[in-house]
Amino acid sequence: MHSNMRIVAFLLCAVLFEAICPAVSEISDSDTYVKLPNLFEYDDFDECRKGNPKFQYCVVQAVIHPTSDSQIWRNISILSADHRNFPHDHLERGICIRKCLNRIAAIQPMDVCSIESRLMGKQDLIEYLDQCLNIELGVSYDLQASSKAVHCLSEDDLRVSLSAAELIFIGLVVSLILLVSIATMLDFKGTRTQYDALILHFSIPRNVRKLLDCKSVDGNLSHLEGFRVIYTIIIFLIHSSLPMMRMPLKNVEDLEKQTNSFIFPVVNSLNTHMITFFFTLGGMVLSIGFLNHIDKAKEFSLRYQWEKLLNRLARLLPAYAFVIFYQSTLFKRTQQTPVGFKFLDYCSDHWWSNLLMINNFVHLDEPCLQYGWYLGADFQLFLIGMGIMTLIWRFPVLKKICIGAMLSIALVVPGMVIFLNKLDATMSFDMRHALNQLREYKEFLQYYTPFYTNAGTYFFGMIAGMVYHHIAKNNLKSVAIFYIKMVFRCILILFIIWNGFLAFLPSIKVKKPSMFLSIYGSALKALWGIFHATLFLLYAFKSESILVAFLEHPVLRVLAKLSYTIYIVQYSIIHMVYSNLNVPIRYGVFNTIIVTSANYLLTFCSAIFLYLVIEVPFASILKQVIQGKLRIIILGKKDQKIS
Repeated sequence: MHSNMRIVAFLLCAVLFEAICPAVSEISDSDTYVKLPNLFEYDDFDECRKGNPKFQYCVVQAVIHPTSDSQIWRNISILSADHRNFPHDHLERGICIRKCLNRIAAIQPMDVCSIESRLMGKQDLIEYLDQCLNIELGVSYDLQASSKAVHCLSEDDLRVSLSAAELIFIGLVVSLILLVSIATMLDFKGTRTQYDALILHFSIPRNVRKLLDCKSVDGNLSHLEGFRVIYTIIIFLIHSSLPMMRMPLKNVEDLEKQTNSFIFPVVNSLNTHMITFFFTLGGMVLSIGFLNHIDKAKEFSLRYQWEKLLNRLARLLPAYAFVIFYQSTLFKRTQQTPVGFKFLDYCSDHWWSNLLMINNFVHLDEPCLQYGWYLGADFQLFLIGMGIMTLIWRFPVLKKICIGAMLSIALVVPGMVIFLNKLDATMSFDMRHALNQLREYKEFLQYYTPFYTNAGTYFFGMIAGMVYHHIAKNNLKSVAIFYIKMVFRCILILFIIWNGFLAFLPSIKVKKPSMFLSIYGSALKALWGIFHATLFLLYAFKSESILVAFLEHPVLRVLAKLSYTIYIVQYSIIHMVYSNLNVPIRYGVFNTIIVTSANYLLTFCSAIFLYLVIEVPFASILKQVIQGKLRIIILGKKDQKIS
């Protein structure tokens, strides 16, 4: 068993290292790359602005015209034919208009200052931008291209005054800081007012104590918090490194070598299916909590479900709404750079879909906080899980039928979606979709984000929770641990084989819709859910283990409390950092570490702020409102004052 675990740990570490630390060694250019136009070239933005109050800077995307008798064009075609590569017939240039006009003036005499002062919009600029780009291509490569300006900046764009919404957000932040300061001061002084039940929830010392409180989770489930932290860190690393491929790069060949490697499909699958951990965990926690309540409840009631729903919303929505408000207002001011357009966000238009938790269905092509799709899917599965557990509580005879239905959905629905929509077995890698943030990728829109394709992993978690509750309730630990270990060994072997087959899958050409792809894809998704469910059960009953001791360490319990705020704020931080890098950049280990470290530091600080100032105080207040305690406390204080 231990040897198996060591092998899995080694494989996961190797895959993770390959995914996060891309260019460990330099590679030599192949003949195909020789003398090709650079995909990305950017004039220095700061130099363009310096000493020029009327500066204009545009990012241009150009498509090279086919030239049958050109060896360079044939090499471009070869590289572009593989969708794991960049489209090498599409070039991107960041052009300072004054420099561009000077290049043209070197060939044909013209009054640069006069022309520059007359150029006001993209339509006026495009003729000169196109001419400037074709001078470079014609002289160096004997090629021509058609170009369009996709993003232009001028001094006027950088000096736009604050909008009403931005002023309101700034006012909200100032108000929160004042409220926290007052509450903290009152807490230190020991002063009490009739409103202390409300104000003192914002006290920093109180909320820090809540953050550092490391009480054990009921039962043997403390290890789940350790797993939560580890997976949160891994997913954050993935999210932090993925935008690198959308940046203007100096060495695209290094990235393409990696995406074409034999092991890359397996790495991509790990990136894709990592999120199943959280669905499985959510299902397990839901069913255990519900079954514990049933054991204590005297009779059937819907009050528990109602309070559970309201408490969940009270914890999730305040911090989520704050981040969405920021995305809708001040976020765009962190992107006033040449590459800011690569990380567009649509919260100002579609914020409501996130707050209603339907953003995994609505406006996926123009998302608000793209990573927030998970919160929508998880909330929908929470409602379905609550409905199933309520049905089992009210009609115990239906328990086996419900479990059978959950297993059927887990095994059948993903395969049906793959077959009916003519999809791949899992999300494969396509550079064009990656460059477009997956907004036109069918596998992402129709298979990755809907709740019904993720229901199986959630249901496996619920079933694992039922198994755990039954074992704990009937003191069957000594017997159960033997069978859980045996099942886990079998699942582990099948899990490795099934994921390893992905290395060969791209070479297998099948016509869609394909029954083979449907069965394989459905089984792959199910295996991820079963793997996590059995892993949780295995370590729930392992009391003496170094890994369990590590997973239950107080530091990990503290970090687990920050996992939600880390998740919702990471999108803003990651895209802000990438938007402000000097481009083009070199794709490699050093830059990846630097950018990821900056993302970690800023995200961690922002997550602590959200937790202490918004999540904890508002959740505490709303919880008291839900339970009717806040009104009683305040009225009681008023009665004391009157008497």
